[in-house]
Amino acid sequence: MLHTVKDSPFGHRALEQALHHLQPQDRLVLWQDAVIAATVPAWQARLQTLADSDRLYVMQEDLQARGLHPGVGESIAMERLVELVAELGSPQAW
Repeated sequence: MLHTVKDSPFGHRALEQALHHLQPQDRLVLWQDAVIAATVPAWQARLQTLADSDRLYVMQEDLQARGLHPGVGESIAMERLVELVAELGSPQAW
């Protein structure tokens, strides 16, 4: 299953909830304000296992809009997100 998180981990618990519900085969996409998590050392450490298993994606456009660079995860464009949805089905949005 594909999970998406859009809210900053500093203002919402959506990322924590998503991480708690992820199964070993699931993938996670950070977009909108959630991309911040991929740039903050404390969150990078929590996300590293997902990144190491190629199951963490960070939306490129949202990083660029905020002037950020990811420390973990694969930076992807909207085209790749569409491919993931086509491959894995409708995402669980948090």
